[in-house]
Amino acid sequence: MGQQEVFDFHRIFFGDLPYGFLLEVVFRTVVMYAYTILLLRFLGKRSMGQLSTLELAIIICFGSAVGDPMMGVDIPITHGLVVITTVALLQVVMEYLINRNKKLEAFMEGRPDCLVRNGLIEVESLDRNNLSHEDLYRFLRGKDIVHLGEIRHAFFETSGLISVWCYSRKDITPGLGIMPDEHIPKGDFLYKGQKTNVAHFYSCTRCGYTRFFKGNENFNSCRRCGRDEWIRSVVPQ
Repeated sequence: MGQQEVFDFHRIFFGDLPYGFLLEVVFRTVVMYAYTILLLRFLGKRSMGQLSTLELAIIICFGSAVGDPMMGVDIPITHGLVVITTVALLQVVMEYLINRNKKLEAFMEGRPDCLVRNGLIEVESLDRNNLSHEDLYRFLRGKDIVHLGEIRHAFFETSGLISVWCYSRKDITPGLGIMPDEHIPKGDFLYKGQKTNVAHFYSCTRCGYTRFFKGNENFNSCRRCGRDEWIRSVVPQ
């Protein structure tokens, strides 16, 4: 084989095979695509409705096994069909075992973590799941939530989504607002040692702990998490 020319655009775009191989690529793609659709229908809606560990694994395996036979001249279609069929069968077997064994389910897919409980942030849960406060607030804003006092529980599900249970309107309490920091005037943040200008509810900016401060009362450290930064709470109307 002779030395290949650098930036040979014919080789880069079309390769060294005859143009007729493009029709074979189309045929390979149609076969693999149709068979993949059939397998996904066989796996059912559950497998495609969320991205747990098993769902993520099957997507990665399918992507590799389906793509190679579509373009690889040396890879028979049958090999690709066998691979994705095996992956699908493994998925079915694993789901069968997981649905009947709680310990295996916890090991493979994990457990939901509580991120907000009774309007207070579980800071350790955020850290354990490598989530920032803004990650949490961004999702809550997408649910039309204005402040943490509306939330009874928020769970970080194994699918990577956050599910939220809210209080009824009459049970909502004052809570930490979830406005992005860049939209909050710097003067709204209050720190340990400062005095309140007006009697009001104030919230810890780290965990959401909320209490009523009297007028001209000194701010102190949050009794729940030790944070020294406070902000005026959002009070339900």
